[in-house]
Parts: sequence; structure tokens; C-alpha cells
Amino acid sequence: MDSRLTRRNFLIGAATVMGAAACSKGKGVIHVGDGQGTQLNLLVTSGAVDGPGDQALSVFEAGIDQRVAYVLTGKNGLLTPGPGTTTLQVGTDQKRLGPAVLVEVHSDTGASTNTYLTTNYRFPAAGTYWLRASFQGQTADSPVVVIDRTDAKIPLPGQKLISTPTPTDSDHRGVEPICTRTPPCPFHTQSLDDALTKHLPMALLFATPALCESAFCGPVLDTLIAAAPAYAGKINFVHSEIFTALSRNAANTPAVLAYHLQSEPVLFLADANGVVVQRIDALFGKAEATAALARLATGGA
Repeated sequence: MDSRLTRRNFLIGAATVMGAAACSKGKGVIHVGDGQGTQLNLLVTSGAVDGPGDQALSVFEAGIDQRVAYVLTGKNGLLTPGPGTTTLQVGTDQKRLGPAVLVEVHSDTGASTNTYLTTNYRFPAAGTYWLRASFQGQTADSPVVVIDRTDAKIPLPGQKLISTPTPTDSDHRGVEPICTRTPPCPFHTQSLDDALTKHLPMALLFATPALCESAFCGPVLDTLIAAAPAYAGKINFVHSEIFTALSRNAANTPAVLAYHLQSEPVLFLADANGVVVQRIDALFGKAEATAALARLATGGA
């Protein structure tokens, strides 16, 4: 496999509709209507690509509670459903879907794709699953891949973060620039391996604001920058870029390779022992990040 990040355009097929694209593999958007000519589309934004092979779908892991995030688009672009106006069902077959699950609407990303929806779900076993969103009398389906936890390479909740050096202000470790945000973010004062010895909760973000083919990476980093002062001395924040140079053709950084990442952005939240308590893939907003950081700082899952 090429050493560069391969899944960079996860929603690239919807870019002309939404004005944004998640950073992932360029194999086109996976969005399926109900087959009856409706205009509703469901685009899954979470599910970091993991495990063997080179999947074109969102990939989740079986047997753990995890965040499922998605957006809805219609004939005229991104939809902004109100609370309680849309439902989500999950099943192993489009004809065998489970009951509607609780969905939360977020509209505070600061990105051009400002509204997204989330739920927490535990896929019981590996396989292909279908998600079905319902909104204003229309439905849209999307398949996702679920792998066995033993096949996962990216750290999951309950597993430890991988201790590896990351570039710092004093040691760029061959990465130029160490932060593609303008101005650079404040999360490069310590290397990840050093930070993990401090026995503080950790917020580790992989993202490349200047090179991301979307409006996702910059806004999620800005969200963490705004939230960080409230957790000074309580949570360590580390940001890792994706490429070793200011080019999408550059090699991935050693940290990206160590974490087996094929998509971005990805935020890892770990406790004082370096054990992951939550992984947030792709787009997230202020309220979701603030709540997650508050739980992390107080020892909650």
C-alpha cells in the first residue's frame, strides 16, 4: 500500500452539493436513496478506515459502543433537520432493519457542513450493515462495514494509545511544517511519547488543516483550540499533521503510520493511563467536543 494516506475523499462525491468533503479515499460517495426517486441522501462521516484491505465504505468494529455520525442531503443541498424530526434504523439487510434509535442533531461545527447527526450504537458482529435515515416521509440507506475487533489496527476504546514521537516546536523531526494551520496551533509543545508519561488525560488529534480536501480539519482543530484553556493542567492536547511536507504527495508522518490511519481527521481521547475512552472520527462540533472533554477531565467515559 502507498505510504501516503489513501482514503482522502470520503464524501468527495457530495462536494458539489455540500460544499465540503471529508478527508478519505477517493472512491466516490456511498449514498443510496430508497430506489423510488426520492431526493434524500445519507452520507456516513464516521467510521475510521481500519483493518485489512482497502474498503470504500465506513468501517466500524463489532462489540463496542461507538459513535455513528452522518449528514443528510436533499435536492438543494445539506439538510438541517430539527430534533425529533428524523430517525435512524440499523440492520444486516435493507428488509430487516431494527427499531429507530435515538439521534442527536448538531449544528455548531464552524464548517460549511455545519449540521450533522450522531447516535451511539453497538454492532453485534462483523459483517455488512445498512443504515436507514427517515426524514419528512423519505428514506435513504447507506451500507457500512463492521470488522472483528481482533482485525482492528487503529486504537479502540479500552486499548492504549500508541507511544510514538511527534514533531514539536523545538524538534520538527523532519516534518515541515509541523502545523499547517495559520497561525500554528499551540498543541506542539510536547511530543506524544513524552506527553503519555505525564499521566494526564490526553486529546490527540490527527488532522491537516491546509491540505485537507474539505472544510473539516481546520474547524475541528479550531474547536479544540477554543476549548483547551478550560482544561489547562487537566488534559494534554497534541496535534499531529498527516504529511511530512506541505504537499498531499508527501509521505505520511511516522505517527500516522504508527496509528495505521487511512482517514482524517481523527480525535483520540484517552485517560491518565493512556487508555482510549473515545474515538471521534471526522467532523465534530463545539458541543460534542466540549461534552467529551468534560467527561474526560472528570474521569467519565
